[in-house]
Amino acid sequence: MIVGGFNSSNTSHLQEISEDANIPSYWVDTADKIDTDNNKILWRTSHGELRETENWLPQENLTVGITSGASTPDKVIEDVLEAIFQSRAKARVRRTI
Repeated sequence: MIVGGFNSSNTSHLQEISEDANIPSYWVDTADKIDTDNNKILWRTSHGELRETENWLPQENLTVGITSGASTPDKVIEDVLEAIFQSRAKARVRRTI
């Protein structure tokens, strides 16, 4: 997970590193890009293309790495982490219903 402003060159390079290494990554600027109810995410590629991905959090156990641009406020990072946790919790509830 890459967190930072869509106009940030620094953050763009972080996404580019992930893409070049074929590491699944999602660049968001705010937690609002994560739809916690429907397991969707609206994210940006390093080339500026906005994409929406459904079922972006796999059901199995996973490890999430998070990095951010240098000027990204801590609160934005915290909100993104909270959205990830909420998405995961809701996905587990949907799976058991």
